[in-house]
Amino acid sequence: MAITVRLGTEADNPKIQDLVAKITMPGLAQMCFQRAPNFFVGSKVIGDEFIMTVADDSERPDVLAGLTVISGRDLFISGKKRRVYYSGDTRVDPSYRRLGIASSLIHAQKAFRTTEDLLQGIVLKENTAPLDAAAKTAEGVLFRYWISHTIETSFIFVRKSTPRIPEGVQIRQASAADVAAMQAFFDVEAPRRNGYPVYDFARMMAGDPYYAGLSIGDYALALRNGQIIGILGGWDQKAYKQTRIMGFKPWLAALRPVYNLYVALVGGFKLPAVGGMLNYLTLHTTLIANDDPAVYRALIDWIMAHQGQKYDALACAVTHGDPLENVPRGYKRQKLFSSNFWLSYGEDPRPSIDDRPLYAELARL
Repeated sequence: MAITVRLGTEADNPKIQDLVAKITMPGLAQMCFQRAPNFFVGSKVIGDEFIMTVADDSERPDVLAGLTVISGRDLFISGKKRRVYYSGDTRVDPSYRRLGIASSLIHAQKAFRTTEDLLQGIVLKENTAPLDAAAKTAEGVLFRYWISHTIETSFIFVRKSTPRIPEGVQIRQASAADVAAMQAFFDVEAPRRNGYPVYDFARMMAGDPYYAGLSIGDYALALRNGQIIGILGGWDQKAYKQTRIMGFKPWLAALRPVYNLYVALVGGFKLPAVGGMLNYLTLHTTLIANDDPAVYRALIDWIMAHQGQKYDALACAVTHGDPLENVPRGYKRQKLFSSNFWLSYGEDPRPSIDDRPLYAELARL
């Protein structure tokens, strides 16, 4: 067996889909995080540029042993636009693990980066073992990383209720006539957080791949005296990004119909048949003037009462230390904790990053 690393192309998509389907999260329900039918559509949502490296096995030309993707996108860092590279999609076929393939893939990526580049990634909370393993090569330390923030992801259970809207505030669906005002509000509010993607609503309106599947009507606006004081969007990404059920423990498979009746009454994820997808809507573009938690809650409520009724849950992420972190905790939900890290092939980047709250855009992870 000889493993070689090369750049991936869209011609690799069938083999990528096979690789992704082999990598599942164990549990009572076995899940797979997929990007079907075209892996590259989701990659273009994570970043407007990306480099993919893939590992081939000379003895098995029909498979990929692994892949990694590093995506570039403009984020606000310390109040200014900066190119940041997201390293968040490394996948190795289970039958090829413990062979140093992840290190080889990331080492190949180094040729496209400089020691000045800022890289970012996410790991399940405190699960740094894969990073530690990938960082070490026969030549020494490949990169260094620094854990910075805890990210709290909430899957808020959808229910039928009247939105709690503060007195004097109106909430409505956005339209094309709002784009200029939305951009002006964004340009003021987004730089107040580190890690906030730089958005151009005109590009979204033009169908740019960075906004795949998103339309202006997917945004809700909070207004006071006719002025925007909050924006929140709902993004259905199932056309290219899925959490798919691959299997159940036998007892759970038998009880699945009963369980689904129960969650229909009390809230929660319905369990689809094997091969089906979890049904959730991702909240994104969280912009709240003065970090007013009542306005954020009102926008979540409004989306839940409108487009959210087609889903089992609304997914959002807030980092610990963010002024809005307590809002999702007020809902019935499932939660997941992960950690943000900064990564560098050179020096420690943290002195160039100030202490603004870190924003986590779940739709682009």
